[in-house]
Order: sequence, then C-alpha cells, then structure tokens
Amino acid sequence: MNTYIAKNTIDDYLADNELNARIYEVLLNFQDSETHCRNKLKKSPFEIFNQVYDICDELQKESHPEEKVPQIYDRLRANFLLCETNVVLSCVYVICFFSDLQNPNLHYSLNRIKQTIDKGYLKEFEQLINDELTRIATTTDCFENLKIEADKIPNLTQRKIFYANFLTHYKQTHNTPNIVQQISDEVDLIQLKIDCFSTPKHEKTSVETESVEVASAKVRSVVLMELLKELKISTANNDLSKICKLISFLIGSSYHNIYKDMKNGVNFSKIHIKHIDEVNQILISLNATFSIDMQKQY
Repeated sequence: MNTYIAKNTIDDYLADNELNARIYEVLLNFQDSETHCRNKLKKSPFEIFNQVYDICDELQKESHPEEKVPQIYDRLRANFLLCETNVVLSCVYVICFFSDLQNPNLHYSLNRIKQTIDKGYLKEFEQLINDELTRIATTTDCFENLKIEADKIPNLTQRKIFYANFLTHYKQTHNTPNIVQQISDEVDLIQLKIDCFSTPKHEKTSVETESVEVASAKVRSVVLMELLKELKISTANNDLSKICKLISFLIGSSYHNIYKDMKNGVNFSKIHIKHIDEVNQILISLNATFSIDMQKQY
C-alpha cells in the first residue's frame, strides 16, 4: 500500500486492494455479532475505513509516529465507542503491518498500537494476518527469492524490517529452520552495516595509530548488560527500558532495536564469532568475572 488517501465509498476501499476486502469481512462480523470479549459496532465499515486511513496517513507523515499513538487513542475515545476505538486501531495495525513502509519509523509504532488494543478485538484479526503472511510467503518460498526482493530496497532500515516480517512468519511455521537462520544472518549483516554507518570515526592520536575494529551492536549491548549486572544493575530491580536507553546512549545504536533484542532475548550467529572471541580475550586480560557465551541467549 503506497498511499493512505480516504475514499468516497466503501466500494472504493474494497477495490483498492485485497487486504481491505479481508478487513471488510471482519468488520461485517463485528457488526453482525458480539461475544463476551467485544460488543457490536454502531459505526459503518465505511466510517471505520475513513478513520483508519486518516490515522495511517497521520502516522506516515510523522518522524516519530509511535509518540502519536496515545494522542490518537484519546481522540478516538472522544468520538467513538470503546469497541469501535479498538476495532479502528486493530485495522490500523493490520494495514501498517502489511504496508510497504514508506516511513521506516512507521514500523516502530506497531508495538505501541498493539499494546493499546484490547486483546479480544485484535484476536479477531489474527487469522487474517496469518493468511496474508502465508499468501506472501508462497511467492517467496526460498531465501534467494527473498534476497532478490530485499536487495531492491536501498534503505537498510527498511530492508531489515522487510526481513523481520518474514522472519516472524517462518518462525511460526516451525518447519523452515534453514531459511530462518539465513534470514537471521542477513538481518545481522544489515545491522552491522547500519552500525558501521552510524558509528562516528575516531581521530587517531600519536599513541593510537592502530586501526580498531568496532564490535557489532549486539556484542556491545550484551557486554554492557553483563557489566551492569556486575554493578547490581539488572532487570531484576530496574526497568529494562531505562537500561536500554543507557546502552543506546553509550553505543550510539537505535534504542528501539536494542530494546526489542533485549526483550526477546539476544542470540548470536556465526558472523559474531570473531567479535566474541576478541572481546573475551580482552575480558580475560582484565581478569573479568564473566565472558560472553556464543551459544547462550542473553
């Protein structure tokens, strides 16, 4: 989906793309029935779609769309029933999830939106999401095909997000370990490139004339996490978001990426072996009480 322009009739929305037609089916179900988890809608599907497209357009134009989510929720609650607010945000989540992400930061708002929606409503869209992912994956059933499409995306952050969506799908299928590892390795390589571009160049001094290779963001993050644990600063008695903000500030990498990695658990791949070996040698020379385990999830 390239644009979020409001349409004049519900037929215009349905003709726009197949995803809208699937969402329309879910909306009709919301109008026709209710469960113990949700109520019937009073707004028409056309009114819902108009609101959804307005919000998508608003988020697309924001440099930090995730910060707009609370305001959007409050605005919806002032004009819509609670059930309708949840449905509108669910539709926004689905459309943004499958959009081509002209605004790379739009993806960061997805988790914020998801946390805002009552689970009973978003659950109604789960089958639609799974079906859409399966449909997309059938046209990219091997890593080579995926890479051909991904390499067409010049923006590295957008390319990483492209892979991340498929990675989620293939992990859910539980029967494609090879492509999962291939995608994971490719995402790690992209992140290394992003880190390389974002890491400031250090001026050489008369003492330091030897070029130093910078470890990947994952390795640096894990080392800092372990160092903080030595100082009794850990998630056991501190907010993970605050720890991730400190790490982001110190290593100069995206807070959102660091938080996502730390929340889901950091796994290393073969491209990290060299950096882990080097950092462990340094830690040994410092008589550190810990080392980084390549096989461990942090």
